[in-house]
Amino acid sequence: MCGIVGLICADPPEQLARRVAAMNGAILHRGPDDDGVHLAPGLALAMRRLAIIDLSTGHQPMKTPDGVTIVFNGEIYNYRALRAELEAKGYAFHTRSDTEVILNLYHAEGTAAFARLNGMFAVAIHDARSDELILARDQIGIKPLYIAEHQGEFLFASEIKAILAALPGRPAIDPQALWDYLSMRFMAPDRTIWAGIGKLGPGQLLRRKLSDGHQTIETYWRADLTPGVFDPSHDYAREFADQFLAAVDSHIVAADVPVGAFLSGGLDSGAIVAAASELGHRDLHSFSISGDGAGADDELPLARAVAERFGTRHHEIRMAQADYFDALDDVVRAFDEPYGDATGAALYVMSRKASDHVKVAMSGEGSDELLLGYTRPADLATLAKVARRYGHVPRPLLRLAARLVSSDRASIFRAMAEGGPGAYRRGMAAHIGWTISDAEKAAFWRGPDMVPSFDLVQGWYTLADSVNPLAQSQQADFGTWLVEDLLMKADKMAMAASLETRVPFLHLPLVEWCQSTPIEARIGLPGQFRTKAVLRDFVATRLPDAVLKAPKRGFPLPIFPWFAERLRDAGGYVPVSREFHNWISLEGLQPIVARACRNERRALEQLWGIAMFDRWCAVYAD
Repeated sequence: MCGIVGLICADPPEQLARRVAAMNGAILHRGPDDDGVHLAPGLALAMRRLAIIDLSTGHQPMKTPDGVTIVFNGEIYNYRALRAELEAKGYAFHTRSDTEVILNLYHAEGTAAFARLNGMFAVAIHDARSDELILARDQIGIKPLYIAEHQGEFLFASEIKAILAALPGRPAIDPQALWDYLSMRFMAPDRTIWAGIGKLGPGQLLRRKLSDGHQTIETYWRADLTPGVFDPSHDYAREFADQFLAAVDSHIVAADVPVGAFLSGGLDSGAIVAAASELGHRDLHSFSISGDGAGADDELPLARAVAERFGTRHHEIRMAQADYFDALDDVVRAFDEPYGDATGAALYVMSRKASDHVKVAMSGEGSDELLLGYTRPADLATLAKVARRYGHVPRPLLRLAARLVSSDRASIFRAMAEGGPGAYRRGMAAHIGWTISDAEKAAFWRGPDMVPSFDLVQGWYTLADSVNPLAQSQQADFGTWLVEDLLMKADKMAMAASLETRVPFLHLPLVEWCQSTPIEARIGLPGQFRTKAVLRDFVATRLPDAVLKAPKRGFPLPIFPWFAERLRDAGGYVPVSREFHNWISLEGLQPIVARACRNERRALEQLWGIAMFDRWCAVYAD
């Protein structure tokens, strides 16, 4: 695990070396154990290493004798099997690292190698044979990789701050990115808050000719969450158990350092700890967090019950309000961009605690997105009603209706005309933290006119090949909220503490199994609704009864009550940055502020995202 950076420019060698060193220095926290640089005419690559596999001989960059050089951030869980295959073909290995496996696999198969990697990764390869720089990001998007063009130069890095370190000044704020952030509280795919800085997408690779700058981006893997046909005689629960145990095992054994786990009182993290114990992995550290005043959301007793059952070396953190707010500026610096998920600071504090004991911690991200954990019976009833009422209507009539009725219903009819009843949710754009609508933003927005964020979110529902409404919603979640909020948070907060997070639920074979598994297997047999049904079957005999019977809780820190208390103490919202006023009218914001002071949850969520933009401005834009 580490961070990577690179630069293509016309600088002389000494200047090129200084600039890439500045980029690499900006991400020291991602890899304090080692660093390395590769220089070629017009090109520099560098990396920081957090040593996890092959502690003694895993130094990067690595090179082949005929001119292929790699820097790599991540972990490859099937590297041993790939190594054996390459050795059978005559490849010699000089290390025990997964980095050398990627290097030789690319040497043998070219860019087709990336689709064969099971893991999390951001890879940069300088292929002197073809005069190319090649970048690749893992299939799911667990590891970020930012790219930028600036005055004829090309830059890339694991974090935006490394790109900023190589630029003569700060880029302009991208107004569309900010407009969309205010509705979603995370950055949309492809964009960042900075104009001219973007992201390589999950399952994408980039090829760039060093001689003329010709560049292509292609998708080598794409999630397809089109469900299979349900077979009541099929043992989906057993198949899931086999896949999940294999995933957890691979995430533990692919490490030459101790591995721990973040442990809440829920099913996902409890399943990971139960699986690790069942597989014979002992002396596992576990880490839990809660906050003063958490009340019914306090999961520490449930987490403690799981830790006691499986004999983990358990660590508990209880945050006070002051501790939480004191950590926010560090969180903003670590994220590089405005980020409105209020749980980020808690994960940052927990990661710092975990890094005192382990270098790797497993986490439960991806379970809800793969196993339909957000689905409610009311959703299914509404979708069935829409299908019954409008599913038989010819699509030309739906298009006509879209032109004749009110705007909200028009978007629903228009989507259904394109995709059938399953497109209902696309018409609603009803998911992914829709915190502030376009109309609400207009009341306080000072920037230029923007494309509606509703249009962006609506388009995410076209990502699925299926017209099944749950598949469409799941595909939208999987490619946006999961990647840009949950996985981005896991990477940035843990790596800020020099800690690697691993996500067994996003183990590629398990993801591919879930992709084709019928929806009924994930939400229970027809008439027996249970979210995450196959996971519930897995934990039914493994976790304590108190955990199995506990209702789904919110995050175990009372962040929004704390926020409301601070607003009232301050007499309202007081911005901390100058740049904030260029984009947000404080007068136009007052209705939201007033409702937030009254402890109205939706207004607090709305104002929180705006407040985090304000804090980001103070750190990066003032």
